[in-house]
Amino acid sequence: MIREHYPRAWEHLRDAQRAKATMASSWNTLVQDQLVRESVVTYPDGSGTIGAWLAWPPGTQPELTDLFRGCIRELWACLDALVVESVEAFSVLRRPRSPELPRFFPVADSPAGLRELLAESCMDGALRSHVAMVQDCQPFHVDDGNDVIDRIRRGLGYLVEWEAALGAGAVMGAWATPVEPQVHAAAPAVLESLQTAEPGALGEEERVLARYRLSSYRSEGTVAAQAGTHVDLCFTEGFIPADGEDTFDRRLTLAIETVARIAVSFAHLSRQVPGSRRVLAAGHSDTADTWIAAGRSSRHWSAEELAALASSDIGLGRVQDAGTFSLVVSTPKGVYERVVPHATPLRHQDRRGAAAETAVKDAAATWGLPDFVMTPSVERKGRGVREISDGLLVVGERGVVVQIKAREGEPGTPERERSWVGKQLTAAGKQIHGTVRRLKTEGVEMINGRGRSLRIDSPAIDWVGVIIIEHPDPPQELAVAVDSADTPVIALLRRDWEFLFNQLRSTYAVVGYLHRAGASTPVLGGEPERYYELAAADAAAVPGAVDPSWARRGGQPHSVPLLPAAPAGSDDDEAHTMVRIMLEDVATSPSGPDERETWQQVLASLDSLPVGYRTDLGRFLLDALDTVTGGEEGTTVWKMRTFIAGPEWDQLGFAACSALTDTTRAAFSAWLQLRHHERGEHRDLAGLRSVGVLLTPRADGYREWDTTVVAINGDPELTEEELRSYQALFNASEGPALGNPSER
Repeated sequence: MIREHYPRAWEHLRDAQRAKATMASSWNTLVQDQLVRESVVTYPDGSGTIGAWLAWPPGTQPELTDLFRGCIRELWACLDALVVESVEAFSVLRRPRSPELPRFFPVADSPAGLRELLAESCMDGALRSHVAMVQDCQPFHVDDGNDVIDRIRRGLGYLVEWEAALGAGAVMGAWATPVEPQVHAAAPAVLESLQTAEPGALGEEERVLARYRLSSYRSEGTVAAQAGTHVDLCFTEGFIPADGEDTFDRRLTLAIETVARIAVSFAHLSRQVPGSRRVLAAGHSDTADTWIAAGRSSRHWSAEELAALASSDIGLGRVQDAGTFSLVVSTPKGVYERVVPHATPLRHQDRRGAAAETAVKDAAATWGLPDFVMTPSVERKGRGVREISDGLLVVGERGVVVQIKAREGEPGTPERERSWVGKQLTAAGKQIHGTVRRLKTEGVEMINGRGRSLRIDSPAIDWVGVIIIEHPDPPQELAVAVDSADTPVIALLRRDWEFLFNQLRSTYAVVGYLHRAGASTPVLGGEPERYYELAAADAAAVPGAVDPSWARRGGQPHSVPLLPAAPAGSDDDEAHTMVRIMLEDVATSPSGPDERETWQQVLASLDSLPVGYRTDLGRFLLDALDTVTGGEEGTTVWKMRTFIAGPEWDQLGFAACSALTDTTRAAFSAWLQLRHHERGEHRDLAGLRSVGVLLTPRADGYREWDTTVVAINGDPELTEEELRSYQALFNASEGPALGNPSER
């Protein structure tokens, strides 16, 4: 369970356990190699001592100390990873404060100290239940009779003590516990008394383990002894055992058990939260690694090769070797190399099919929005039940029916695998068509990626089907048969599904792309090439129609391709992140069950903003917030911008204001109403929607700004007086509107 939800934390915990095992093995080897030296000394009066000391071979004591330090470091890393991975998983559900601050597992020596750590946002973004558990297990609490909690507190206390001692230069040593020393003296000497010493640290200086006295002892008599002492590896700094059962090994075992218990508790609490998670990040490249100028590539392309590519008909080259798949893309800004990463790792706890379903869903929720990801639902059919696909994407009036086919077990011969994939494509196609027939009959209730129940008006949605193949080594150059049914079906590798979402980072854009593609590529796995062929066509296309309302408003057309060549965010990741944060704010705004379907439509409108405009929007929002935050006291500062991607698209308005009051709320609503009304001068407003988002800075430290959303459908029915007032107020200072995407 830990590995499923917290793979990095699980790795750290496993490494800590390995370090402990290596310490024990190394110690046993040292003991067998005579690390512990013993002595027996008998004095003329018959008194004597049994002693011992350590003869460390060169370098072995520092090696053991490093192993112990590594074990403790891995345990702390595990605890910190639990928090970090929780924030990553659940940041799709909420926006953390101060994302630039580090997240970690706080342990303090007092309630005040813990409050200070939490105030630094160290757990912001994790679940409240996680925070409550961390607060409850702090070592400064007094034992309350709950053995499990008390053991966890002691275990964390040991970690704190050990970390401090290691930082002060303490090293590993040994602990001697005399148990049953024995003395054997030659006659006529007789053992009169034998007294064991108290347990204690054993070092390079001799330590007395027992004292004895012989009667009738003669100096030439032979005396032999056995120390009868347990000598255990021990971090002796501050080690004061409570009793004979309290050993260093048990303490370290308790510390590891403590971290494991906390990890299990984190995973258990995470399982209680419905909805999507972030994709597993291990081994997955970020945008900076996947899109680079070809001249900087490690492949060292020659100038002649790049020139030939740029002058070719499609300006696209494919390179695949040693499992690496890259495209070389000619763009107006030069030739770039686009690395198509492998699919993200699957979660280990589930069988391959279930893990693939989770990965497909989480990819759409991570790079798109979880609100549009519908988990499979089950409904009764006759005496049985059936599952409505492996999941749906629904955004606005378009939807995608998803079927996932995963290869269980070990692959066979290439011929066998080609046959398997072909059969799965046929079976999945039939399942998709059956699902669409069901969806077209009546609406369906589903749960989205935020765990919210939604009624989907499925008969009114335009559907396509997607078959996703999960295969550890998919067959190369496998032709995909054409599906001639009414519902288009597209076959993808899971790698290609993730490529589309990572490239566009918009559910609306990915769903639009799949509807535009309308069929599988001739060869399975060819989706990245098709994407770039369509992107090149978009770049060369004539811009579409301009919304007539722009001219009078002073808007400046700005044409961008619907399919950008560069991955979303590669030009300004901060700006794109700002747009995602804004969308998260809107998505997580409080809304009742009766408002959810309407809110979905509002969110779909905002996500419909073409990817090519998002850098401009994100930069505008960042700069606007800086501007209004720095306004003079006593003044109200506004920054506004409108985006219209075309006559048939929803109009989107964004603004930042220095204060959130009833007056500024009303002014923002008036501005959006005016902008919506102006579109009606050239078109019927009955089928048009405008959505506005207002950001207003906060100063309480809880979060950086408030987000207000207004949506208008149809005619706002402004009076003549309202219209004159709004025009006088807003039509003199607003910046230009942007729009006009191109598609071919």
